[in-house]
Amino acid sequence: MAVSPVLVSAVGVVGVLVLFIAAVANGAAGHEKEAAAPPSVSGAAPGAVAGISPVMLSAYTRAAANVRALRPKCTGMRWSVIAGIGKVESNHASGRTITVGGDVRPRILGVRLNGSGAGGNTSVFSDTDHGRLDGDTAYDRAVGPMQFLPSTWNGPSGQDGNGDGVKDPHNAFDAALGTAVYLCGTGTTDLSRTDQLRKAVYRYNRSEAYVGDVTGYVDEYDHLPAAQDSTAGSATGRAGAVVDAALAQRGTPYVWGGGSTTGPTKGGYDCSGLMLYAFYQGARVTLPRTSQQMRHSGTRVPRSQIRPGDLIVINNDGNWGHVGLYTGNNTMVHAPRPGKTVETTSTSGYWERYDWDVRRVL
Repeated sequence: MAVSPVLVSAVGVVGVLVLFIAAVANGAAGHEKEAAAPPSVSGAAPGAVAGISPVMLSAYTRAAANVRALRPKCTGMRWSVIAGIGKVESNHASGRTITVGGDVRPRILGVRLNGSGAGGNTSVFSDTDHGRLDGDTAYDRAVGPMQFLPSTWNGPSGQDGNGDGVKDPHNAFDAALGTAVYLCGTGTTDLSRTDQLRKAVYRYNRSEAYVGDVTGYVDEYDHLPAAQDSTAGSATGRAGAVVDAALAQRGTPYVWGGGSTTGPTKGGYDCSGLMLYAFYQGARVTLPRTSQQMRHSGTRVPRSQIRPGDLIVINNDGNWGHVGLYTGNNTMVHAPRPGKTVETTSTSGYWERYDWDVRRVL
């Protein structure tokens, strides 16, 4: 069982600094007594949350969706759980610049873990990464918006959340996915249960005060209205899961040829790559790769009968070169073009002028 002392971070916005030590994912976690599930919540993120930048919010929602493929025994993960950690660790990287790809600048570094007592730390953690992640060749420091120790990040927790081929704890998407993986562990875990959520957070930092702070924020975020996700209309079942998977990728950069059944590639998605991902993650349906091929998937339905979860293949370039996913209430989620990110947009106005082929796959 890992022992993580509680530290006060040197970063002004960080309340508590997490210290990761090669943890046993399913270790015991104190004396939690609650076993009941929390009040029912949708798990869908709002379109905006005060105090959380759009990129950080996108990082949290994407991580919650993508961890399912990495930790299939883990259920109940949702954006609010990862956001609760992010709130306590760095106040969601407040005061930093966060690029659309998730890079946090300047880097967030915790106190030098030399046992001096700074930040409340009295343990010594000698350098493990030759200063590559924390710039310190003598001692380790916790790094990034989710405050990983280099030794933990360089183990199973390090993840490539934005699909650029690099595992960087100073990147919001990578760090959020690493946090989700760490909280899930490798065994069977249901984070919708209060007792199991508290155990997971306790593994992250072995302090009951820390657990109370994080779960308090999780509860607060759980009860925020999922404003933009209400555009999903009446989507339920597999169609609803496909819509949720696509919406969770909002904020991911457009990359020509990007995207697969497991997530972004080369740092993002193109329009058909996003559909490929959403349908596989939400319904385990493997679509063909291009919009032209997707035009022959499923069954064609009239535009007047479109419903959430339907593909919209659009002939905006003379070659049926664009595809989006209908989310209800005259909106779709799509990866529009270079220089943009995955977004929801109205199907009225600009897009309605073109020919559509609406395909019902589910």
